Amino acid sequence: MLLLATLACTPPPRADDSAAPVDWAAPGPWSAGTAPFSLAVEGRDAPVPARVWYPAARTEGDDSLEASLDALVVDEVDGATLAGLLAAAPPGCPTARTVVTTAPPAADIGAAPLVAFSHCHTCLGLSGATIAAHLATHGVVVVAPDHEGNTLFDLLAGDGGSLDEETLAGRARDVSAAIDMALAGDLETPPIDPSRVGVLGHSFGAVTAGRVLATDDRVKAAMAMGAPIDNPLITGVDAASVTEPVLLLLLEEDHSIGAAGNLLIEANHAELGGPAWLARLPDGGHWSVSDLCGVLEGFMPGCGQDTREEGGAEFSYVPADDGRATAAALAAAFFAATLEGDADAEAWLAAPDTRAELLVEVR
Repeated sequence: MLLLATLACTPPPRADDSAAPVDWAAPGPWSAGTAPFSLAVEGRDAPVPARVWYPAARTEGDDSLEASLDALVVDEVDGATLAGLLAAAPPGCPTARTVVTTAPPAADIGAAPLVAFSHCHTCLGLSGATIAAHLATHGVVVVAPDHEGNTLFDLLAGDGGSLDEETLAGRARDVSAAIDMALAGDLETPPIDPSRVGVLGHSFGAVTAGRVLATDDRVKAAMAMGAPIDNPLITGVDAASVTEPVLLLLLEEDHSIGAAGNLLIEANHAELGGPAWLARLPDGGHWSVSDLCGVLEGFMPGCGQDTREEGGAEFSYVPADDGRATAAALAAAFFAATLEGDADAEAWLAAPDTRAELLVEVR
């Protein structure tokens, strides 16, 4: 416990320290705290539910302070609905537990980077819980709004919204409002450095991340998973004009955007105007990086067996826990490299050590 207490007050070792290099695939030296909050967003009729994850001081009994995803839903009816979906999902598809602690924010951490997460079409901010908690253990504050009108609960109620320009614009406003609130100091987190802000998104959230990167000058880096940020269906981002660092995670067996969508991700990588990484997850499906993988039939591609995108041969997806862990490790290293100038993290990105076989192209 003395060691844990010491780690809780010590920043992660960096490449120029005498300590060993950081293992980005392993949890960092802090615990992951989390709390709900509400956002007032221009154009929204009601407050937007959101959640923050933050580096927290380690306390005795941390391992017992974990909770299932449904326990993090503030609305009791929605929480019960999610609990039922999780219980009915095939074992090993959605995450069973996420790191949660009621410990206070870490002290003496210094100003932390901030990353805003945008969830997939008809998902939840909790879709990125594994990644958000992992980032928090590495000293990053993460905010994740639920994009009202385009959530899992909206879908179950009969109208999950559309993949269109109007929805995208509303999502981008949600993300920028969450950044506003975090930078204003209105959340109980360690202090945040306004010069180190990133954005992360999955699927429609990847498109949202691209839009926020293009429209919000505070954002200095973006990671997009499972979709191109520049595409002909929903315009508004020109990859060539993006000079900030971008990491694109391509899921090689993505049945949602298909081979054509993955070709667009590759084209984005070639056209981006700044530093660019293209990570490929072999046997990764569209939901392999999501904590809600398998909770609905439409969220199944990414767990269990399926047929390949090209050729139709049967195969098994990368285990969902490994897919989520790999995305989390990539995010931790990418934002350390781009928001903190960590040379060790940048080197790790060129040859990542993860539980899943990952291929990374750096340009």
